[in-house]
Amino acid sequence: MTALNATIIGAGIVGMSAAAFLQRSGYKVTVIDRVPPGEGCSFGNAGGLAFAEIVPTIHPRMLTKIPGWLMDPLGPLTIRWSYLPKALPWLMALGRNAMPDRVKAITDARAALALRVVSDFETLLQEAGARDLIRYQDTLRIYDNETQFLADAGERAAKNAYGYETKRLSGGEVRELEPAIGPNVHCGAFHGGWYFVTSPERVVKTIAAEVVKNGGTILADDVVSLERDGSKVTHVTLKANGRLAVDRLVICAGAYSHLLAKQLGEKVLLEAERGYHMVLPNSGVSLSRSITYARTPGAATPMEMGLRLAGTDEFAGLDAAPNYARADALWTNFKNILPGLREPDSATTRWMGRRPGTPDSLPVIGPSKTTSNVWYGFGHGHMGLTWGPSTGRLIAELMTGAKSNIDLSPFRADRF
Repeated sequence: MTALNATIIGAGIVGMSAAAFLQRSGYKVTVIDRVPPGEGCSFGNAGGLAFAEIVPTIHPRMLTKIPGWLMDPLGPLTIRWSYLPKALPWLMALGRNAMPDRVKAITDARAALALRVVSDFETLLQEAGARDLIRYQDTLRIYDNETQFLADAGERAAKNAYGYETKRLSGGEVRELEPAIGPNVHCGAFHGGWYFVTSPERVVKTIAAEVVKNGGTILADDVVSLERDGSKVTHVTLKANGRLAVDRLVICAGAYSHLLAKQLGEKVLLEAERGYHMVLPNSGVSLSRSITYARTPGAATPMEMGLRLAGTDEFAGLDAAPNYARADALWTNFKNILPGLREPDSATTRWMGRRPGTPDSLPVIGPSKTTSNVWYGFGHGHMGLTWGPSTGRLIAELMTGAKSNIDLSPFRADRF
């Protein structure tokens, strides 16, 4: 019997998960990326398995905060004004998707995608003997005052409706759990389902090593173009290795994916939601879990390389130089609730990555509508690590004809 062959563009958490699940379904896999596995956007996230985060990133209450955020160049959301004309179609679609009826439909789709997040992660890491990378402590959300807590009531209600418990804690109870949190904290709440990993990079590299061990190939190269014959992609042209024949193609190229989809005649609204992090090996504080702070979006997560402060959204395109003052602003923010947090020193590192975001806060998962042997898995925004393994499983199911456990129509490529 002829072996099934799949070529996957992208060696982040989504691409490597797709490769691993396709292998389990009998495929021979080749993964292509310009950088090693786990060293793109998957490298620098907050490490969250945030399966309870079912409410979309932008909703009616959030819209009211955006004008104030935009006035602060180091705030949680910024747009480099020279880039605004290019981002405008995406931003207009974002506004449409923030209407209540759309928020409800998007929340339903995100909740469905969350159903097997933990089990899909465990499937891949257990096989590699690395399940200990997951920490099962739920993340805490921290509030300065009662007004902040009440402002999140709608989001907590949505989580509760889907079975996620968001228990409130007094300031004293918060400090009993996490003594590093300061006396000024008013209260806290569990997110209801947000675990973390101790190294996002090592998660991806662990899955990649298992893929190679099981006969997969990982090519370090840059995809220049896709070559079609009728309704099929027959070859990819690589910068260093020339033309490579393909049988079935999976595009998981993060923030660059829409450029490949465009070659296939498909318009996908995708923006690079540029996020930043700072890692403090000598942070001076000890946390047993990840925490988020209601004052501004972001997370502080204890990892094997130090305390990682991650967050913010910057719209500046794919190629603009990083503004690492945005990473420093994360330190300033978390210092408010972690009084023992030490100043950045020579061991501190800063990073910027390009999250692939869609205007409806849903990824693109499924077949191309123009090309019969191409499938997509990209556009996960802030949820790439969380949804990566489940996306890989869903792609494998689609490609093998297995019945999926969820309705995939909200994630189709031609919805924009």
